[in-house]
Amino acid sequence: MPERPNLKCSIEVSALSADKKLEILNDHYKDTLAQLKEHLKLRDSLFFRIIIIVALMFYQLYLPQESGNAISDAVATILKLEKTIDINFIGSVIWFALLGFIIRYFQAVIYIDRLYLYIHKLEDQLCICYDHKAFTREGVSYLENYPRFSNWTWILYTIAFPILLIIVVSLKLSFEATSESDAHALFIFDFLVWGSIVISTMLYLSQVHFKK
Repeated sequence: MPERPNLKCSIEVSALSADKKLEILNDHYKDTLAQLKEHLKLRDSLFFRIIIIVALMFYQLYLPQESGNAISDAVATILKLEKTIDINFIGSVIWFALLGFIIRYFQAVIYIDRLYLYIHKLEDQLCICYDHKAFTREGVSYLENYPRFSNWTWILYTIAFPILLIIVVSLKLSFEATSESDAHALFIFDFLVWGSIVISTMLYLSQVHFKK
């Protein structure tokens, strides 16, 4: 006869005192806040890296010849190579790095969003024991009288940034398509990466702005 672990767990939990349940819930709340803090650091780090790569793409668009020579020389110096690497190959590596950072950034933001919702539920349970006057930092207190500047930054992060990202990578791909280059295989690779970035960004926008 199969075991019934759920029933056993239910019996053990019901045997705990109210103080013990509150202690366990509070510890879980603190652990969840620690996870939130770590993912906020990860999000900010990834955002900074994406900005650097996008700025590098702007540099390539604005000064294609000068940027190509500068980037090739810089890579050769860093890797201690005797000869410079083809800028088209380096460009494809930049594309791929951007895709990786974007995917991880979107994952981090979506996870943080879901984590906030979970923290709100934990606070709802904890604040009952304190007449709804404590454990409201991330929920009621955070959302009460929400600053206009915070609304503005939310618009920049979740609307302006993704749209500008699509515009920049589209301009970069358009420039590669019109430039004289024999690296057709690399262009196909860049095109596939561009498509992945656009699809990922659209799915991210859908997740953030059209949640069920």
